[in-house]
Amino acid sequence: MLLVFDTSMAACSAAAYDMMAGRVLAARFALMERGHADALAPMIKAVMDEAGLAFSDLTRIGVTLGPGTFTGVRTGIAMARGLALALDVKIASLDTLSAIAANAPADKRPLVIAADARRDEIYFRGATGEAPMVLPVAEAVRRLPEGRGFVLGTGSEALIAAASGDRLVRLSNGDMPDARNFAAHLAARLVEDAAPEPLYLRPPDAKPQHHQVPSADSVSIRQASVGEAQILAALHAECFDNAWSATEFAKLMAMPGALSFLAVEGGEPLAFLLARRAADEAEILSIGTRPFARRRGIAKKLMSHLAHELRQAGLAQLFIEVAADNAAARALYAEQDFAVTGRRKAYYEKPGGKREDAVVMMKALAR
Repeated sequence: MLLVFDTSMAACSAAAYDMMAGRVLAARFALMERGHADALAPMIKAVMDEAGLAFSDLTRIGVTLGPGTFTGVRTGIAMARGLALALDVKIASLDTLSAIAANAPADKRPLVIAADARRDEIYFRGATGEAPMVLPVAEAVRRLPEGRGFVLGTGSEALIAAASGDRLVRLSNGDMPDARNFAAHLAARLVEDAAPEPLYLRPPDAKPQHHQVPSADSVSIRQASVGEAQILAALHAECFDNAWSATEFAKLMAMPGALSFLAVEGGEPLAFLLARRAADEAEILSIGTRPFARRRGIAKKLMSHLAHELRQAGLAQLFIEVAADNAAARALYAEQDFAVTGRRKAYYEKPGGKREDAVVMMKALAR
């Protein structure tokens, strides 16, 4: 039995598929701009219950890799990894544009997929089924097949407008991946031993040509709920090699005295902070900023926000631990009035079995 799901774009879907009989047993689909992390687990449970399956019946997990939204892609992959590990099964993966192509009838060919990528660009999959690309609309037009073809996806209108004449017929079979439609494709794909990685067509440090890299002034700080543990885990994985799981984040965020915040710009999470308070002290457990948004004062804004909250609550001291060799982080904390108060020998485990000291730093919270 195969369980497949998608959270990569403005929808959430899941399906249970019988690989022997070649049919969908149960499926769910919902359009949503956000909230995938909260919606996915209940949707999966509903599908499994309707199909009459126990999780022990599953022999494979299927998931989409992107391109798509940062949070959505990470949410789906984190769930797939967690289920595969718990059930000791393999994962089959599919790019998002191929999943969208599965919505179209088989006779609608040649077919191209065009998904809106903003910045006057689209995520493009050509008629020959090549790997997805991110292209300016004009460049995508040059890659259209000869003669008349069909197009599907949220970038269809932009592509049709740029193409001459009536070269493209707009299909209405669904612009978002739908698990019930692409489940059969994942049933036929080979699984790999390696855990799937997100498919980002823009490198994480890419800077928009027509948009300024977010600054602290354009970023808002909000509290993060336990239900957003997968978002914090995804951010942590992009910031650090030793990524914490969503389960680990959820446990920490649910602890008494836990404080968690997200730095958000235009709906996109850029950084996070997780802290814990006890008595009249608090400790920053983890803080990270996505690589492309660094050196813009976002981490400073997060720490200032935390310090303000702690002062309002009457706390006196804020602590943080940092690897002794992390000069950049130590300099950042020093700028925020943290001073070295101690050292923990061989505290951090490094690659190759090596250990690294932790430097303990403290900030006095003046009232």
